[in-house]
Amino acid sequence: MIKRFCLLAVAAISLFIQGCVKETYDMTKLSEEVRLSPSLAIPGPRGEVLFSDIVKANDTVLFDDDNFVRLVFRQDSVINLQLEDYYDLNDMVNFRQSYQFGVISIGSFQSTLTLTLNQITQSMSSATRNQISALDDGSTHLFPAFPSVNLGEKTFPAFPGFDNAVFQSGYLDISLTNNLTTPLSGATLNLYNSSDHSTVGSVTLPEIPAGQTIIRSVDLADKRVTSSLVAAIVLSGSSGTSAPVIISLNNSSISVLAGGRDLKVKSGRIVIPSQRISSLDEKDTITFDPGEGIEIEKIRINAGNVSYKLTSTTSLASSFTVTLPTAIKNSAAITKTISTATGTVYTGTIDFSSSVSDLGTDPAHPFNRIPMQYTLNVSSGGVLVNFNSTDKIELELSLKDPDIDYVKGYFSQISETIEPDTLDLDIDEILNSLTGEFLISNPIIRLNYSNSFAIPLKVDFQATGSRGSRSVNLSLDPIMISYPQYPESRDISSVITIDRDNSDLPELISLPPGKVVFSGSAAMNPDGNTGARDNYVFGNSRFLASAEVEVPLEFRMNNLQFADTIDNFLKLDEDEDSPVKPENFKSLELLLTATNYFPLGVGVRMGLYDEDTRKVLSDIDASKLLEAAPVNQSGKSTGFRETKTTFEIDQDFFDAIKSSEKIIIWFTLNTSSSGTVDVKIYSDYKIGFKTSVVAKPEIIFN
Repeated sequence: MIKRFCLLAVAAISLFIQGCVKETYDMTKLSEEVRLSPSLAIPGPRGEVLFSDIVKANDTVLFDDDNFVRLVFRQDSVINLQLEDYYDLNDMVNFRQSYQFGVISIGSFQSTLTLTLNQITQSMSSATRNQISALDDGSTHLFPAFPSVNLGEKTFPAFPGFDNAVFQSGYLDISLTNNLTTPLSGATLNLYNSSDHSTVGSVTLPEIPAGQTIIRSVDLADKRVTSSLVAAIVLSGSSGTSAPVIISLNNSSISVLAGGRDLKVKSGRIVIPSQRISSLDEKDTITFDPGEGIEIEKIRINAGNVSYKLTSTTSLASSFTVTLPTAIKNSAAITKTISTATGTVYTGTIDFSSSVSDLGTDPAHPFNRIPMQYTLNVSSGGVLVNFNSTDKIELELSLKDPDIDYVKGYFSQISETIEPDTLDLDIDEILNSLTGEFLISNPIIRLNYSNSFAIPLKVDFQATGSRGSRSVNLSLDPIMISYPQYPESRDISSVITIDRDNSDLPELISLPPGKVVFSGSAAMNPDGNTGARDNYVFGNSRFLASAEVEVPLEFRMNNLQFADTIDNFLKLDEDEDSPVKPENFKSLELLLTATNYFPLGVGVRMGLYDEDTRKVLSDIDASKLLEAAPVNQSGKSTGFRETKTTFEIDQDFFDAIKSSEKIIIWFTLNTSSSGTVDVKIYSDYKIGFKTSVVAKPEIIFN
């Protein structure tokens, strides 16, 4: 700027000399060296500059209706968190359970063995046989007594629908019917499996009157029975009759019936009738695993399926029916029947669309559980099959990627710590050049957010700015984030404001800091688990936030100084051929009259600096270049200050230009009332100015 004024002054002087020196002067009459030092006053530019001429309103610079100026910086989507950023609800169910059949029931079976009197007498002595045979003549006779008779082993006809079985319980009833015309004193029967002659059991019968039946039972618990039984029969004899009876070798007999009843089978090869497995308790629980510490009480699914896999390890056909009494769809409990053939894996899905599941019906564990009821029906389809009580079916259930409407429960006390992180603003060089004090009075940070997580969230955010040995804490109290109250709302919009009313933000920014250390924490459900389980998350839950930093131009400055060192732009190269040189001037003055409506005063000092001696050789001091306008109680300018400043450049300054490589410029800023009150900047503030140059050149004639 000064260089331009110098050139302007020299140009004006040149024009003046050319117009005023008369040609009639006889220059030869003057001495060989003549020095002229006229003083010339040259008017400079004048004008008026409004703040709004320099800075135009835009998205960042805002002019209020009263022309107050604000700076606003906005950043969209500084936070964009979705449901999956917090919780994984896509794979909550991984149910796997085996159901062992245990013992099953089979129907009764029976087989009858008949022995005629003729066959019985074959085992008697010859005399007794001949005696009885002689009485078979169609007439009545006294039936003679006979002693014990060992009939040997007799084989029953094979049981139908039965090959072999090991019984858990049941009875083999042995009934002997005496169709002889004489009473029997009793009988003993020992029963064996015909295949290996293993013992099944034995019965002893008391006296059996003629025409009567006596029954005794063998307990089959833990017994193996084959379809073919052998009975070793011993008749205890007979006391004969006291009255005549018909004696017929071929028309009278005894019959032995072996029949199974109340049968429960552990294993075997048998025909199994259709039946419901009663050894199972038919109750189970499906557990949800939404993550550590999360307690789900209710979930509504818009669309989704529970996938199932049913694996059968038995030869039986089965029908497995699953009912979920607390999972309601279309006003009814969700039910699915899965039918299988023998030894097959079956897969499919259970539709959970538009369903509501209550996971909190178990008083002992009122979350993350759905009760399940089931029935298992089996059948061999009328054919012999191999069976073992360890046969089982295995059920697997999984819930993958459901479209969730909402989930109600307690979503844990998740705490996140913001590890201390230092932001180095890399402005130490600038800060080292600043002295004095200033305060940006009312900066505001706003976090505008939309939240559809119906969960209490407490945020504790801290920041500490430091500059040298000084530091300022943000001192912001913990903030509770607003959240929707379902079912009244699913989303809520609000704003977090950080300003001078709840923090030391103005002091921190105005330090200004060279480094800022950020730290803090955030906690969901800060009060912990109260047992209410009234948190809600939705399938489309998200937390969106945009940031806005507002800096109203309201501040105060007290002797704020900034210094900068630049190259000496006034110094001319020695070989530069210029008609205007510093040595041609004895002095130069720049007169500036300023009318300042801004409540901000400015002082400038410019010094020529010698790097070798580290000294300021000469300077220009305009410590009151602009004086701050007066303000009212609100900080608004109430008028103006007129300041007259003279920049005087003498020969010493011109000489110092040659010896200086650098120029140091000091700026001093003060607001009204010596920086003790806040002042405000309005767009209609202005500065009026007028300038003039007084030059005193030294013209040398040789």
